[in-house]
Amino acid sequence: FALYLVGVLVLSMGVSFAYFSANSSVTSNGSVATNTAATIESKGITADGNIEFNNVDMYPGHTAIASIRVTGTGNNEPLMYNVIFNGSSTFTTPLNYTVYKSDANIDASYSCEIRQGRIGTSKTYYEECSGNNIESLGSPISSGTINNGSGKTILKNDEIMLTAPEGEIVYYYVVIEYPNLDANQNDDMGSSINGNITIEQGSEYQKPSISMVASTVSGNNNWYTSASVITNITTQTNNYEAYYCTTTNNSCTPDTQANVSDNSFTTSLSSNASPQKVCARVVDEYNQTTEGCSEAYSVDTVNPTISITSTSATENSISVTVSGSDAHSGIYQYRFSSNGGSSYTTVTTSNSSYTYTFNNLESGTSYNIAVQSVDRSGRTSSRVTRNVITDINYCPEGSTACNTILANKTISDARNGAITGTLTTNTTGTVYRVADDDGDSYVFAGAPTDNWVSFAGFYWRIIRINGDGSIRLIYNGNSTATTGEGTMINSSQAFNTNYDDNAYVGYMYGSTRANSYASTHTNTNNSSIKTVVDNWYRDHLLQYAQYISTEAGFCGDRKIASGYSGYGTLGYGTNATVYAPTSRFMSADWSWLGTQNPTLKCSQSNDLYTVSGSSKGNHALTYPIGLITADEVVLAGGFGGATSSNSSYYLYNNAYYWLMTPSYLVSDSIVGSHAGVFAMYPDGNLYHNWGNNTFGVRPVINLSADVTITGTGTMSDPYVVS
Repeated sequence: FALYLVGVLVLSMGVSFAYFSANSSVTSNGSVATNTAATIESKGITADGNIEFNNVDMYPGHTAIASIRVTGTGNNEPLMYNVIFNGSSTFTTPLNYTVYKSDANIDASYSCEIRQGRIGTSKTYYEECSGNNIESLGSPISSGTINNGSGKTILKNDEIMLTAPEGEIVYYYVVIEYPNLDANQNDDMGSSINGNITIEQGSEYQKPSISMVASTVSGNNNWYTSASVITNITTQTNNYEAYYCTTTNNSCTPDTQANVSDNSFTTSLSSNASPQKVCARVVDEYNQTTEGCSEAYSVDTVNPTISITSTSATENSISVTVSGSDAHSGIYQYRFSSNGGSSYTTVTTSNSSYTYTFNNLESGTSYNIAVQSVDRSGRTSSRVTRNVITDINYCPEGSTACNTILANKTISDARNGAITGTLTTNTTGTVYRVADDDGDSYVFAGAPTDNWVSFAGFYWRIIRINGDGSIRLIYNGNSTATTGEGTMINSSQAFNTNYDDNAYVGYMYGSTRANSYASTHTNTNNSSIKTVVDNWYRDHLLQYAQYISTEAGFCGDRKIASGYSGYGTLGYGTNATVYAPTSRFMSADWSWLGTQNPTLKCSQSNDLYTVSGSSKGNHALTYPIGLITADEVVLAGGFGGATSSNSSYYLYNNAYYWLMTPSYLVSDSIVGSHAGVFAMYPDGNLYHNWGNNTFGVRPVINLSADVTITGTGTMSDPYVVS
């Protein structure tokens, strides 16, 4: 290799003076740098270049540049070396050096001129230097100082060259400066620097290395609920690229570039039915490649699914059949709970379908069944729930007709609470459980087609099965096709001929113009409408009395409400009074409630009308017949208010007819005293009206709990009392 470029030491410009001595005379011939050729070899690396500074006068500010050409010959392998200055300096002042690196041979140099100055009477000498083509060298790669003494100064360590068969060439340019420190530098008088710039063998080049560590969450059966592989990279240089792939086989080609941060990257393993591993490859800037593979992991990151396909119940057990699915690790277990998930029973099975039975349960009780599936990775499905009611003998002992009617019915609790509107849908096959004074009533609501009864030569509709097992019926005329006036025994009847006293809100009543609630609401006198109903019973039903309950009774709720402006709570004479049923349907400002609260529990014992010999009520009725209540109308699908019409439920007959529920008594100087009672309006909505108005009459009776019936309850096959 030929020697390239000598270092010409030239002095840099200084703005202040530095000096050796005030009295000495120092001469200089321009500080010529002499050089000789040198070739150094280190594992395929050769260097050409040398620089010597001997017996040369250098003034502060002097700057010189030298270069060395380094050639790497080999089989495309990277080799490491250090660029060094090997020599000695007798300067007390450290000499600055700066190293540049280039792939090109650049003609760079410095030229310096000696300048003379004065400090007081003393002469000072320094040099002003300028560079030629220095900017073409680019940015420095290293800098430092050469200190007083002899030996080796590493100018740039851990240089790496990728050798080539034909030789790879790089140039280093070293600038050396004797700085102008603007201070007395007399100690440097007669000093010199001697040496050469060359290379020495560096460390062994290390190929990239890979270490792979897994971060996992264990499941069951050697499966993992999650797994990721962290690939840590160590390289001789930070300029590299990393690639990866995942495979269920022994190997794959890493072809996806990794997003490396802090010399590592993470690969998350996705769900798969087979074990997976990560293959990684790192290529550094010298095309040195290392590959590695992780261990294989069976990973399932997706929760299994489950559904309830069917349930069945007996009086003390519930069986639930579930279907589970998992596309990766597979079903491992099922979990069953009868308390909504507070506690579970676990069954280990891989079957896609499984039936579990809860035993020793309470009859007639609603259980919140909850199920989950678990896959082999240990992941659990979302909880699926279903409310299931254990079977119950819904009917009291001896209630033959009740058992027949409920045999194939769905029992719903949907109307056991606040009612927010009319019910117009076809509800055939469903009855609604609502609490009453004897237990649970089973109410027909909406537009059922299976609550028809043929009895005593007339057709009736079932309102509800009472809590004592008796069957409450409302008159519907001579055929199933009857509507309007034909569904009533009288189409023009006053509730009470008189209406100017609180007494007249009652189906039965006590003294008028009384001075107490008790005397006003005793059951001494019959209302006008009760007389009509009793007479009809005597003429048409008395011969069937053995089939009619005398125990069920009829509620005429006369409990008093409070909170209505201008209305007190006395309930007697002509005192303005609001009765409790109104408070369930109307607010204190007399607007109809958007949520109405009917009840089948009679609010006061003296408002439950029964006949003599009954074990409950006040035994005031002559015959076991009455009228439907406002609460029963709302539960059946009606609703209070002029905008709540309903022509699509079974109580609708396109006519006015009386209910037996009191509403209020208004008393003022303009209208006088008017007793109000609830009525059904022709559009099917619930409203109230003065008791002296004339509306229709639809009697209500209760079949005894022990009657036997046949039929299915439809228009063509109504229930018939045997």
